[in-house]
Amino acid sequence: MKRGAILAMAAALLVLLAGVLFLSLREQPSGVGAAQPSPSPPPAAQAPTAPPAPPRPVEIGLILGLDGLSDCSRSSALEWVLEQMVRTDPETFESSRGGPIQVPGYDRPIVPTFERIREVEANSDIRAVTADLDLPGRWHGLAVTGLRRSFHEESDAASLEVRFAEPPERVREMLVRHGFRLAPVGELRDLEVEGLSMVIGVERIEGGAALLCAT
Repeated sequence: MKRGAILAMAAALLVLLAGVLFLSLREQPSGVGAAQPSPSPPPAAQAPTAPPAPPRPVEIGLILGLDGLSDCSRSSALEWVLEQMVRTDPETFESSRGGPIQVPGYDRPIVPTFERIREVEANSDIRAVTADLDLPGRWHGLAVTGLRRSFHEESDAASLEVRFAEPPERVREMLVRHGFRLAPVGELRDLEVEGLSMVIGVERIEGGAALLCAT
């Protein structure tokens, strides 16, 4: 074969290979072999938000209505709360737990706890009732935890406790500073309120102290 024919065949082969390569490149998916865009930088970390401040304790002095000038006298608001803590059957005078109480200053109703103990003996039928209401708040700078109402059915014997998460000595000191006339811790002082003979005093209880007003 002559040299010219060989060169012509080689040139034709090169053209054919070039055409095949061109077609194969056109059939590749878009973006293959192309420069990929650089990934976006991650968003800047946000500074952590501060937790919300705890709600301020409710000042419950207006609810209690107790002051050093009148000792165990009660406000109308306190009388209403105490009545809601216990239900009394008008026919049998038997007591049961009250429903949820919407106490002024608190954002949700509070459900009291309730206990009724009956002791029947030969000549007596004693039915002792105790109701507690968790009422966290502040009063005269003291941390109040709740109220306790105790009484005997069909009897004038009854008591109210304002309960504190504070040592009894501090409770007595702060209340005396605000006008209360109190005997030493653990002792009771006699007084008369609206014709009733009552006692008042600061007692030591588990976890703190209680201001007791009782007939």
